[in-house]
Amino acid sequence: MPDCLRDLYAELDEALTAWGEVEVSPLRHYIAYRRLVNVNVASVILRPKHEVILVYLRLAPESVELEEGFTRDMRGIGHFGAGDVEVRLVSAADLEKAAPLIRWAFEAA
Repeated sequence: MPDCLRDLYAELDEALTAWGEVEVSPLRHYIAYRRLVNVNVASVILRPKHEVILVYLRLAPESVELEEGFTRDMRGIGHFGAGDVEVRLVSAADLEKAAPLIRWAFEAA
């Protein structure tokens, strides 16, 4: 895995676990982040070949301002993990922009 992606994932992991008791479950195709009330907050897929991290958040897509190349409505599209909003992270700036969505998903869980 490229160093830039490893560093970005470390920051993402910190952001996903910063707001309370979260269980991190590495699965075969993705990493699940669940609140201890057994509700998925986010699913994370590392794509080192494309140097991108995909984060699927448990949010209603109509409640999010979707931005092409950054967020996407995943309803009706098959994917690993849980969540209807996909967030593409390729830099620390993307993670900073995604932080309010991550917090919102955590609070809604």
